[in-house]
Amino acid sequence: MSDSIAMASDDRHQPSTRLWTVSRAQAVLPYVVTGVAIAAAVLILGENVGRHIRRMEVQIEGLGPAAIFAFALLYAGASSVFVPDTLLGIVAGASFGFTGGLASAAMGSVVGAMLQFAISRHVARPAIRRMVAARPTLLRIQSAVLTQELRLQCLIRLTPLNRALTSYALGAAGVSFGKFVLSLVALLPTLCLEVYFGYAGRHLAKVTSGAVHPILFHDITLAAGLVVAATVMVIVSREARRAVQAATLGATDPEGVPT
Repeated sequence: MSDSIAMASDDRHQPSTRLWTVSRAQAVLPYVVTGVAIAAAVLILGENVGRHIRRMEVQIEGLGPAAIFAFALLYAGASSVFVPDTLLGIVAGASFGFTGGLASAAMGSVVGAMLQFAISRHVARPAIRRMVAARPTLLRIQSAVLTQELRLQCLIRLTPLNRALTSYALGAAGVSFGKFVLSLVALLPTLCLEVYFGYAGRHLAKVTSGAVHPILFHDITLAAGLVVAATVMVIVSREARRAVQAATLGATDPEGVPT
């Protein structure tokens, strides 16, 4: 009898494990795809990579600040239909550099999150609730977040959970809009990593293609900084996930049974 209860408990927690595993894979995939694309471009195009990158830089500079705002709107709309936020952040860094890319990605993330919140709260709440009900982990998070809104929302934003999916679930949960927006500050570390990856990838592509000066100390520190930033974010994300899981232990599962 005790064995059957333990097996039932394990079955109930399996969807939770799958969701976190899938979320981690989805978060890492854009980095892998981008890295492979950069390496392939350098191998195939050689020095032409530098010319293509410089041409892109000139075109973007010609558009001025409007390009940053236009990309922010594109980011908001694309992320709302589940285009990977990570990929959009990498593109922002590659297109506008670190400072401009971070500004564009941050604006796009905030506008996108508010759009997703509004859709979930006022347009698609029944559909979102049905979707969340099919995911026990999200359902427990949705239940727990109402008891400690700001803290738990900030922690969730540091985990690999899809941002748009999180915003839709939080909007349907009934959290306050003010705390929802305030918790978006916790996206900043992840956005910095994504934009930095795009910025560093563009620069390293130019270096390895021979389009710019030989590798200097700046280039080495750029690559080393990327490794350090990625390592720190992995640790932060893991600890945030553990904190979220601990906070949801007292929540109820889809059948109303405490987890």
